[in-house]
Amino acid sequence: ICEHGKQKYRCRQCHLIKPKSSITYCEHDRERRRCKLCGGKAICEHQRQRTSCRQCKGSSICEHDRRRSRCRECRGSSICEHSRLRITCKECGGSSICMHNTFKSTCAMCGGRHICLHKVYWRNCKIC
Repeated sequence: ICEHGKQKYRCRQCHLIKPKSSITYCEHDRERRRCKLCGGKAICEHQRQRTSCRQCKGSSICEHDRRRSRCRECRGSSICEHSRLRITCKECGGSSICMHNTFKSTCAMCGGRHICLHKVYWRNCKIC
């Protein structure tokens, strides 16, 4: 990580100072190959990332028409041994589970982001 808080090979400021990487930037301050306005090579005819476009059958899309990493039938890398999404699996101790064995975002004791000032799930709060 560079002094600008980004990965060095993706930092625009570092690239202008010392152009070491093969990544080029366009006038829209984006990687040229990923810029929709410039018609980058990583953008398909449907104006999506080529690898994740379902219509183009990108490399990130499996035969079940899902994201390959999250497909249970393909045993994607984000699926745990319990056939759940790895980050939300309580048995595996996923990264979205807090020490109180609930989701971090909805845990009142941890002060999750979906908890309002009244220590209630924000959608259920009658005051808010």
